[in-house]
Parts: sequence; C-alpha cells; structure tokens
Amino acid sequence: MWWWRGIQIQLCLLLSYPILWFIFIPKDPKFIITDASLTQFSFTNQNATLDYNLALNMTIINPNRKAAIFYTKIQVAANYRNKVFSLVTLPYEPLHCCGRNRTISQNVTLKGSKSVVFEEQDISQFNSETIAGIYSIDLKLYVNMVLFGYFNTKYSNPSYQIDCKLKVPLQFSEASANRFTFKTTKCRNDISLQTLKQWAMSVEFFLHNQTIQVLLICIYIFAAVRG
Repeated sequence: MWWWRGIQIQLCLLLSYPILWFIFIPKDPKFIITDASLTQFSFTNQNATLDYNLALNMTIINPNRKAAIFYTKIQVAANYRNKVFSLVTLPYEPLHCCGRNRTISQNVTLKGSKSVVFEEQDISQFNSETIAGIYSIDLKLYVNMVLFGYFNTKYSNPSYQIDCKLKVPLQFSEASANRFTFKTTKCRNDISLQTLKQWAMSVEFFLHNQTIQVLLICIYIFAAVRG
C-alpha cells in the first residue's frame, strides 16, 4: 500500500535524524581543576565575616577535532555551605577561543572578605574542617559559549553551569600538610542536559520545518505513484 510505504520512509527519516545529529554535533568541553590551595580561610563570628584567599588552576579541554569553541563569558562562583563568598568574571583573553582539539589553562585567584550568615550547623562544620585542615568548597562555573561544528554549523546557548566539588587543603596547616594534598578534580558538566534540550529543539524544528514537510508530501506522492 502506497501510504504504508510513505510512513515507512518517514519513520526512517525520523530515526536517522537523531543518529546523524549525534555524529555531527560537537562534543561537550571538559573542565578540570588541576590545582587548588587556600592560604587564608577564616570566619569571624562577631561580625560574620569570611576572609579567604583561594588560588585555582583550571584546565579547559576541547575534545573536538573539527569543532571550535568560543567562550564569550566565564564566571567563577565559590560557595561554602551553600553561601556564595566570591564571584569573579574571567578576562576575555585568552578564553575567547578554544580551537580544534585544544587545551587551555587558566589561573584564577579569589581573594577578599565577605559578609555571610552561617547557621549553627554551618559554624560547627567549619570548625571541624578547620581542625582537619581541609575545606569542602563548591565551585560553580557559569559559561556562555558558541560552538562551530562540522560544516561551520553554529551552536549557541546563553548559559551553561559546571559544578566542581573541591576538597581544598589550607596551607600552613599542620593537619593538612601531613595528610592531604589537593587531588585533580573533574567537574560535573551540566552541558549534557542542555545538549538534550538542543536536540529536542532540533527535532521540533525538523518536524515543523516547511521544507521538510514539503519533502514528506513529495515522498507520499512518489510512493503513491510507485504503488
């Protein structure tokens, strides 16, 4: 039956589209914190002030051989006990471009004082980590970027969020010096979730694109004539 052949061809197109999409869509970049150290991390309960000096070395890897990534903005937010104590925007250079199959490294320094309100359990946890000489710091990267994939296809998204769970030793602390050194930490990449959204939008575009609809109508007519 001609209409059944048309449905079969349409189903083949719909099934092949995600496969082609996964082949040609650029891979997500990888964010790694290769080194982190604290030279100051103290909390004054009287005026609720957190003094900090955190040094980071961040590596960004573009795993694509034929796709370039342009970073328009990268913000680094440091959190302790779900309280943001520092937020910096990385300079435009040299992070504006991460070319094909390229790795770039960036040093980031977070230093200053921040007024924060800790609950009793937060202060208790802070005191425990002070004794241990190592602190649990949640680093979040907010990334705006544009990817140029195969055939110069452009993929953009207003914002990605990268999560890095860090265990950072305090320098000059006997406890951390004897027991802990910072371990390279791979950040959890929420870009994959955004990628799925892009895929859904692409499928929606595929289904509602007038050119595709005309093509499917032509396939039905061709199948009817052949049948």
